[in-house]
Amino acid sequence: MGRNINPYSWAGISLLIPGGLLLVLSYFIILTNWLSALGLAMLILSFILLVLGRTIPRLPPEFSSLLLETGIDNIAAIVEELGIRGQAIYLPSSLTSGRPQALIPLNSKSCSPLITKTLPRRFIVRYGDGPEDVGLLVTTTGTIAANMLNSRPGANSAELESALTSLLMGTLGVAGGARVFNHKNRVTVEIGSPYITNKNSWAGKSLGGPLASVVATVAAEAWNRPVTITQEGKRHGRYLVELKVLE
Repeated sequence: MGRNINPYSWAGISLLIPGGLLLVLSYFIILTNWLSALGLAMLILSFILLVLGRTIPRLPPEFSSLLLETGIDNIAAIVEELGIRGQAIYLPSSLTSGRPQALIPLNSKSCSPLITKTLPRRFIVRYGDGPEDVGLLVTTTGTIAANMLNSRPGANSAELESALTSLLMGTLGVAGGARVFNHKNRVTVEIGSPYITNKNSWAGKSLGGPLASVVATVAAEAWNRPVTITQEGKRHGRYLVELKVLE
């Protein structure tokens, strides 16, 4: 039981008991003000440490990074083995049976498909009436990240920017913030001080990097429409992601 308690919680508990005893003894028995102040300070510090202990994730960042790289490598292996070169289409949860996912068309020469019905929760799905309208419906980094949002943001720049900043900077801690610019069906997102980098793989060319995946997924949920990544890359210390919102 004690092994599951992190150092912040241990320090908070170790200060809570002696701090409480010192405050009671000095205030009611010894009647010494400076000892009372010391006991009160120990109690306040113990509460702060206990709160900090609750904010530490159960999985260490290194293990989380390992899981992320494992999932990306597995998807990359499948995409490379099948020779898929099509651009992934990020779909909102309203089109994917409950959670946002990415559709990778197997036919890379086809135009962006018009998806009007909810796709089944399967790995290989048929998204149209044509014989070549078949693709892979995959879970991405953005799928998991978008589920951490308290509510779906609106399609305007302010709400999308607030949601991305809260997610990337606060919840995930992988960037220093985000700025969003909308122009008709085009969305440009500037991510400040990104802490993670992309791997150059076939899956990365199709799905985009982890940051772009998160941005595209949240944008698809906000607009409630399919989204594709048209461009991404570093520029002047910021990470730029450009999206196109489809019909």
